[in-house]
Amino acid sequence: MKNKPIAECIGAVLDFSKRFRSEDTITHYRRVCTQVQSYYNNCRETHFSFAVQQEIEKQASEYLEKDSTSYYKNGSLLLRVLKMLQDFNEGIPFQEHYHREKRYKYKLQPFYQKLSEEFKESLTVSINTIPTIYSIARDFFHYLQESGISDIDNVSHDVIYAFMKEEYHSHQGSTPNVVYVLRRICVFFRKCGFIHVPTTIMPFSLSPPKNKVLPAFKTGDMERILSQPDTETSIGKRDYAVLVLASVTGMRAIDIANIRLLDFQWEDRAIHFIQHKTGNGVTLPLDSRAIYAVSDYILHGRPESSCPFVFLTKTQPYRKLSDKSSISNILNTYVRLSGIEKNPHDGKAFHAFRRSMGSWLLETYAAPELISQILGHKSTDVLKRYLPLSPSKLRACALGLKGIPVKSEVYK
Repeated sequence: MKNKPIAECIGAVLDFSKRFRSEDTITHYRRVCTQVQSYYNNCRETHFSFAVQQEIEKQASEYLEKDSTSYYKNGSLLLRVLKMLQDFNEGIPFQEHYHREKRYKYKLQPFYQKLSEEFKESLTVSINTIPTIYSIARDFFHYLQESGISDIDNVSHDVIYAFMKEEYHSHQGSTPNVVYVLRRICVFFRKCGFIHVPTTIMPFSLSPPKNKVLPAFKTGDMERILSQPDTETSIGKRDYAVLVLASVTGMRAIDIANIRLLDFQWEDRAIHFIQHKTGNGVTLPLDSRAIYAVSDYILHGRPESSCPFVFLTKTQPYRKLSDKSSISNILNTYVRLSGIEKNPHDGKAFHAFRRSMGSWLLETYAAPELISQILGHKSTDVLKRYLPLSPSKLRACALGLKGIPVKSEVYK
């Protein structure tokens, strides 16, 4: 296949940006495309060239390694434009999203990079757990790299403990996770033939982490939040539907972002979806308030789009709300407008809807199995986290002083 003129490829990218982007974004596209065109001119190339593309991407990556903050300013758009140019040259329609390669805070040398990837491939845990394990593992491999340890058989208890001491500052609340990953790494090393690596990390078990009891939304606070969106506007209709849906179902933010139009069973007044966290299907009933809010947005607020997802962005190109952060930001906006005091890590986040639902269900004396089914939990043991939010249930668990000899009136 003959490559297309680069000017034609760049023109297609700019036409795409003019149809779907804001004026500011169009300017950014034009600036990046001008840089790409200049590079092609310097290379005396008039047609699309994979070699030139790779050279531009290589130089951009080297620059971004020196200044990672610039990635979000220019780098991501440059890499996106390069992929768009390649797609147009190959006759592939432009995509709404071009996923970038995961960037880590440390760069590993080839030996440790290969070792880290082999360790990642050896993991037999949930796919959602792998990123956390791999992130800690990369920190450990980088520590070995910076310590000049080229022979894995030299990894001793002293090396492991020194890493744990250094890592403690960034993982004070999750030290057991670090220990768990290190244990798996040691098992992996020994399977690779490094027989001198320690078989045990510690001769003792760490104490369980202290779980902070986070609050649920009180009924009054929830009503204040729900009263804030302007339901006369399309964005207000969307945000109100998101908040109402969360308040009556306890759905996670990521699940609301992933809700599709076909997930609503209108005749049965229910919603059926696959939970992102567990991969299990869940069917939840909807009350009239949630049905009205969602249907009002779909019929009178949702932009005309072939996108199968319910909740879309407010600007073109219309696409689904990308992740749980987009949904959480909706709540944060109306918590601030409602005047409710919110501080970092105070628990007044989107997950508070689930805690509210769990505590309400406990107050109604619902069976643990039913609560687990509604909230999508695999085990009823997780209900313990909602118990502190139910004073009546805590009161039932309290032991009396009967049988304890009292010699003074200290208990009266």
